[in-house]
Amino acid sequence: MKKTGAAPEGIVFSEGARSVDPREAASLYVELGWGTSTRYSTARLRRALAHCDVIISAHNGAGDLVGLLRALTDSAIDTKVLDLIVAPEYQRQGIGIRMMDRLARHPAVKGTTVYFETERKNFGFAAKCGYGRRKGLTVFSVRKRIR
Repeated sequence: MKKTGAAPEGIVFSEGARSVDPREAASLYVELGWGTSTRYSTARLRRALAHCDVIISAHNGAGDLVGLLRALTDSAIDTKVLDLIVAPEYQRQGIGIRMMDRLARHPAVKGTTVYFETERKNFGFAAKCGYGRRKGLTVFSVRKRIR
């Protein structure tokens, strides 16, 4: 992982599901255009947060959620970053890089290969975090119907 810059003053980073209000998380996903309030409901986010192995959050001085990273790990071989989101007004200020750095240093993640899937527009960010494209890897997905 490359050296990280300083995050904006007043940003506090925390780990664990208790550091995240599911309502705030749901609102942030919807604000960023990741999906609808049906897909990212408070109830679904509460359940998702409860079942993640690693959660890293960023809050501003007022205590508002401004960044969230969720990951799954087997703590031996692989770790998968599920989501990394940062509120639009806080992007490009080092928050995402700091959350990725905290993930890499997390005791459950150390020694594993971390997979970070992202859109082409974020390739520069991934490179700043020290990630490179893995040759031969193609991502497939199937979206199941929300019930």
